[in-house]
Amino acid sequence: MKDALWIDELIEDKRICSYYQPIVSIDHERVHIVGHEILSRGLEEDGSIIPPFKMFEAAQIRNKTFALDRACRLEAVKNASIIDRQLIFINFIPTAIHNPEHCLASTFALIQELNIKPEQIVFEVIETEDVQDIEHLKNILNYYRSHGFKYALDDVGVGYNTLNRLLEVEPDIVKLAFEFTNGVSKNEKQKKVAQEMLTITHRMGAKALAEGVETEEDLKCLIEMGYDLFQGYYFAKPHPEPLKEIHSIYV
Repeated sequence: MKDALWIDELIEDKRICSYYQPIVSIDHERVHIVGHEILSRGLEEDGSIIPPFKMFEAAQIRNKTFALDRACRLEAVKNASIIDRQLIFINFIPTAIHNPEHCLASTFALIQELNIKPEQIVFEVIETEDVQDIEHLKNILNYYRSHGFKYALDDVGVGYNTLNRLLEVEPDIVKLAFEFTNGVSKNEKQKKVAQEMLTITHRMGAKALAEGVETEEDLKCLIEMGYDLFQGYYFAKPHPEPLKEIHSIYV
Protein backbone atom coordinates (compact mmCIF):
# COMPACT_ATOMS: atom_id res chain seq x y z
CA MET A 1 0.00 0.00 0.00
CA LYS A 2 2.74 2.46 0.97
CA ASP A 3 4.54 1.92 -2.34
CA ALA A 4 1.46 3.31 -4.12
CA LEU A 5 0.93 6.33 -1.88
CA TRP A 6 2.36 8.60 -4.59
CA ILE A 7 -0.85 8.24 -6.63
CA ASP A 8 -2.82 10.07 -3.92
CA GLU A 9 -0.54 13.10 -4.26
CA LEU A 10 -0.59 12.93 -8.05
CA ILE A 11 -4.41 13.05 -8.09
CA GLU A 12 -4.56 15.78 -5.44
CA ASP A 13 -1.97 17.92 -7.25
CA LYS A 14 -3.59 17.22 -10.66
CA ARG A 15 -0.25 16.20 -12.13
CA ILE A 16 -1.82 14.83 -15.31
CA CYS A 17 -1.22 15.91 -18.89
CA SER A 18 -2.77 14.97 -22.23
CA TYR A 19 -1.30 13.54 -25.40
CA TYR A 20 -3.18 13.43 -28.70
CA GLN A 21 -3.23 10.65 -31.28
CA PRO A 22 -5.01 11.29 -34.58
CA ILE A 23 -7.83 9.13 -35.90
CA VAL A 24 -8.06 9.17 -39.67
CA SER A 25 -10.16 8.21 -42.64
CA ILE A 26 -8.74 7.45 -46.06
CA ASP A 27 -10.43 8.67 -49.21
CA HIS A 28 -8.92 8.14 -52.65
CA GLU A 29 -5.57 7.38 -51.00
CA ARG A 30 -5.63 10.68 -49.09
CA VAL A 31 -5.39 10.68 -45.30
CA HIS A 32 -7.87 12.91 -43.45
CA ILE A 33 -7.75 13.56 -39.70
CA VAL A 34 -11.31 13.15 -38.40
CA GLY A 35 -10.57 13.19 -34.69
CA HIS A 36 -8.08 12.70 -31.85
CA GLU A 37 -7.94 10.31 -28.95
CA ILE A 38 -6.85 12.16 -25.81
CA LEU A 39 -4.50 9.97 -23.79
CA SER A 40 -3.60 10.73 -20.17
CA ARG A 41 -0.10 10.66 -18.77
CA GLY A 42 1.04 11.26 -15.20
CA LEU A 43 3.76 13.75 -14.31
CA GLU A 44 6.53 13.22 -11.81
CA GLU A 45 7.43 16.24 -9.73
CA ASP A 46 10.41 16.80 -12.02
CA GLY A 47 8.11 16.80 -15.06
CA SER A 48 9.00 13.34 -16.40
CA ILE A 49 6.20 11.19 -17.76
CA ILE A 50 4.47 8.38 -15.85
CA PRO A 51 2.80 5.86 -18.20
CA PRO A 52 -0.95 5.30 -17.71
CA PHE A 53 -0.71 1.61 -16.79
CA LYS A 54 1.56 2.51 -13.86
CA MET A 55 -0.90 5.17 -12.65
CA PHE A 56 -3.91 2.87 -12.79
CA GLU A 57 -2.05 -0.03 -11.15
CA ALA A 58 -1.25 2.25 -8.21
CA ALA A 59 -4.79 3.63 -8.15
CA GLN A 60 -6.22 0.11 -7.94
CA ILE A 61 -3.95 -0.72 -4.99
CA ARG A 62 -5.06 2.47 -3.21
CA ASN A 63 -8.73 2.07 -4.15
CA LYS A 64 -8.49 5.32 -6.10
CA THR A 65 -9.59 4.12 -9.54
CA PHE A 66 -12.66 6.37 -9.66
CA ALA A 67 -10.69 9.41 -8.47
CA LEU A 68 -7.96 8.87 -11.08
CA ASP A 69 -10.44 8.10 -13.85
CA ARG A 70 -12.34 11.29 -13.03
CA ALA A 71 -9.15 13.38 -12.88
CA CYS A 72 -7.98 12.04 -16.26
CA ARG A 73 -11.43 12.58 -17.79
CA LEU A 74 -11.64 16.20 -16.61
CA GLU A 75 -8.10 16.95 -17.79
CA ALA A 76 -8.92 15.43 -21.18
CA VAL A 77 -12.05 17.58 -21.52
CA LYS A 78 -10.10 20.68 -20.52
CA ASN A 79 -7.47 19.96 -23.15
CA ALA A 80 -10.08 19.04 -25.77
CA SER A 81 -11.11 22.67 -26.17
CA ILE A 82 -8.24 23.27 -28.62
CA ILE A 83 -9.66 20.69 -31.05
CA ASP A 84 -11.89 22.46 -33.54
CA ARG A 85 -14.85 20.64 -35.11
CA GLN A 86 -13.18 17.20 -35.12
CA LEU A 87 -14.14 14.21 -33.00
CA ILE A 88 -12.67 14.01 -29.50
CA PHE A 89 -12.20 10.51 -28.03
CA ILE A 90 -12.08 10.44 -24.22
CA ASN A 91 -11.53 7.23 -22.24
CA PHE A 92 -13.53 6.19 -19.21
CA ILE A 93 -13.62 3.12 -16.97
CA PRO A 94 -17.25 1.96 -16.63
CA THR A 95 -16.66 0.05 -13.40
CA ALA A 96 -15.55 3.33 -11.77
CA ILE A 97 -18.91 4.97 -12.42
CA HIS A 98 -21.67 4.04 -10.01
CA ASN A 99 -24.39 6.60 -10.65
CA PRO A 100 -23.96 8.27 -14.07
CA GLU A 101 -25.95 11.39 -13.18
CA HIS A 102 -23.83 12.00 -10.08
CA CYS A 103 -20.44 10.73 -11.28
CA LEU A 104 -20.48 12.49 -14.64
CA ALA A 105 -21.98 15.81 -13.54
CA SER A 106 -18.60 17.58 -13.31
CA THR A 107 -17.56 16.23 -16.71
CA PHE A 108 -20.71 17.52 -18.39
CA ALA A 109 -20.48 20.88 -16.59
CA LEU A 110 -16.92 21.41 -17.87
CA ILE A 111 -17.93 20.49 -21.43
CA GLN A 112 -20.68 23.13 -21.29
CA GLU A 113 -18.38 25.70 -19.72
CA LEU A 114 -15.82 25.25 -22.50
CA ASN A 115 -18.54 25.38 -25.21
CA ILE A 116 -17.52 22.02 -26.64
CA LYS A 117 -20.27 20.59 -28.83
CA PRO A 118 -21.63 17.30 -27.41
CA GLU A 119 -21.63 15.71 -30.87
CA GLN A 120 -17.83 16.12 -31.00
CA ILE A 121 -17.28 13.96 -27.92
CA VAL A 122 -16.89 10.20 -28.18
CA PHE A 123 -16.66 8.56 -24.77
CA GLU A 124 -14.60 5.43 -25.11
CA VAL A 125 -15.21 2.39 -22.92
CA ILE A 126 -11.92 0.88 -21.84
CA GLU A 127 -13.00 -2.62 -22.78
CA THR A 128 -10.29 -4.47 -20.89
CA GLU A 129 -12.08 -3.56 -17.67
CA ASP A 130 -14.16 -6.58 -16.72
CA VAL A 131 -17.72 -5.28 -16.81
CA GLN A 132 -19.91 -7.91 -15.14
CA ASP A 133 -23.14 -5.91 -15.16
CA ILE A 134 -24.09 -5.26 -18.79
CA GLU A 135 -27.25 -3.43 -17.72
CA HIS A 136 -25.19 -0.96 -15.68
CA LEU A 137 -22.96 -0.35 -18.70
CA LYS A 138 -26.00 0.20 -20.91
CA ASN A 139 -27.36 2.66 -18.34
CA ILE A 140 -24.13 4.69 -18.48
CA LEU A 141 -24.01 4.64 -22.29
CA ASN A 142 -27.68 5.60 -22.62
CA TYR A 143 -27.02 8.51 -20.27
CA TYR A 144 -24.19 9.69 -22.54
CA ARG A 145 -26.32 9.38 -25.65
CA SER A 146 -29.29 11.19 -24.07
CA HIS A 147 -26.98 14.20 -23.63
CA GLY A 148 -25.94 14.18 -27.28
CA PHE A 149 -22.61 12.39 -26.92
CA LYS A 150 -21.34 9.41 -28.91
CA TYR A 151 -19.62 6.38 -27.45
CA ALA A 152 -17.15 3.78 -28.64
CA LEU A 153 -16.08 0.34 -27.47
CA ASP A 154 -12.31 -0.04 -27.21
CA ASP A 155 -10.12 -3.15 -27.64
CA VAL A 156 -12.90 -5.29 -29.07
CA GLY A 157 -11.90 -8.89 -29.55
CA VAL A 158 -10.12 -9.19 -26.19
CA GLY A 159 -11.22 -8.91 -22.57
CA TYR A 160 -14.76 -9.37 -21.31
CA ASN A 161 -16.58 -8.67 -24.53
CA THR A 162 -17.69 -11.08 -27.21
CA LEU A 163 -18.55 -9.93 -30.70
CA ASN A 164 -22.23 -10.71 -30.26
CA ARG A 165 -22.35 -8.60 -27.10
CA LEU A 166 -21.79 -5.56 -29.31
CA LEU A 167 -25.42 -5.80 -30.30
CA GLU A 168 -26.50 -5.22 -26.70
CA VAL A 169 -24.79 -1.85 -26.17
CA GLU A 170 -25.16 -0.41 -29.70
CA PRO A 171 -22.03 1.78 -29.84
CA ASP A 172 -21.45 4.47 -32.46
CA ILE A 173 -17.88 3.31 -33.09
CA VAL A 174 -16.19 -0.05 -32.48
CA LYS A 175 -12.40 -0.26 -32.18
CA LEU A 176 -10.67 -3.45 -33.25
CA ALA A 177 -7.95 -4.30 -30.73
CA PHE A 178 -4.25 -4.01 -31.57
CA GLU A 179 -3.90 -7.79 -31.09
CA PHE A 180 -6.06 -8.33 -34.19
CA THR A 181 -4.90 -5.34 -36.25
CA ASN A 182 -1.17 -5.83 -35.96
CA GLY A 183 -0.14 -8.46 -38.49
CA VAL A 184 -3.69 -8.99 -39.82
CA SER A 185 -2.46 -9.07 -43.42
CA LYS A 186 -0.52 -12.28 -42.69
CA ASN A 187 -2.72 -14.07 -40.17
CA GLU A 188 -5.94 -15.84 -41.12
CA LYS A 189 -7.29 -16.04 -37.54
CA GLN A 190 -6.85 -12.30 -37.10
CA LYS A 191 -8.52 -11.69 -40.46
CA LYS A 192 -11.49 -13.79 -39.39
CA VAL A 193 -11.99 -11.83 -36.15
CA ALA A 194 -11.51 -8.51 -37.97
CA GLN A 195 -14.07 -9.49 -40.61
CA GLU A 196 -16.62 -10.73 -38.06
CA MET A 197 -16.32 -7.53 -36.04
CA LEU A 198 -16.67 -5.42 -39.17
CA THR A 199 -19.80 -7.30 -40.27
CA ILE A 200 -21.52 -6.92 -36.90
CA THR A 201 -20.46 -3.27 -36.57
CA HIS A 202 -21.83 -2.30 -39.98
CA ARG A 203 -25.00 -4.30 -39.36
CA MET A 204 -25.61 -2.03 -36.34
CA GLY A 205 -25.01 1.08 -38.42
CA ALA A 206 -21.82 1.85 -36.48
CA LYS A 207 -18.33 2.68 -37.78
CA ALA A 208 -15.43 0.25 -37.50
CA LEU A 209 -12.09 1.66 -36.38
CA ALA A 210 -8.85 -0.32 -36.56
CA GLU A 211 -6.38 0.81 -33.90
CA GLY A 212 -2.74 -0.12 -33.70
CA VAL A 213 -2.09 0.15 -37.46
CA GLU A 214 1.68 0.03 -37.92
CA THR A 215 2.35 -1.22 -41.45
CA GLU A 216 1.14 -0.42 -44.93
CA GLU A 217 0.35 -4.11 -45.55
CA ASP A 218 -2.04 -4.24 -42.61
CA LEU A 219 -3.58 -0.92 -43.59
CA LYS A 220 -4.27 -2.08 -47.14
CA CYS A 221 -5.80 -5.32 -45.83
CA LEU A 222 -8.15 -3.43 -43.50
CA ILE A 223 -9.11 -0.93 -46.20
CA GLU A 224 -9.99 -3.80 -48.54
CA MET A 225 -12.14 -5.35 -45.80
CA GLY A 226 -14.07 -2.11 -45.52
CA TYR A 227 -12.88 -0.50 -42.26
CA ASP A 228 -13.96 3.12 -41.88
CA LEU A 229 -11.39 4.67 -39.54
CA PHE A 230 -7.79 4.03 -38.55
CA GLN A 231 -5.37 4.86 -35.74
CA GLY A 232 -1.79 3.88 -35.02
CA TYR A 233 1.92 4.57 -35.25
CA TYR A 234 1.79 4.22 -39.04
CA PHE A 235 0.12 7.62 -39.06
CA ALA A 236 1.44 9.23 -35.86
CA LYS A 237 2.46 8.48 -32.30
CA PRO A 238 0.69 10.29 -29.43
CA HIS A 239 1.89 13.88 -29.37
CA PRO A 240 1.70 16.74 -26.83
CA GLU A 241 -0.16 18.85 -29.41
CA PRO A 242 -2.89 17.67 -31.82
CA LEU A 243 -1.58 17.32 -35.37
CA LYS A 244 -3.18 19.57 -37.96
CA GLU A 245 -2.57 17.29 -40.92
CA ILE A 246 -0.87 14.09 -42.00
CA HIS A 247 0.85 14.12 -45.32
CA SER A 248 -0.31 11.40 -47.63
CA ILE A 249 1.76 8.35 -46.67
CA TYR A 250 -0.62 5.72 -47.99
CA VAL A 251 0.34 4.57 -51.48
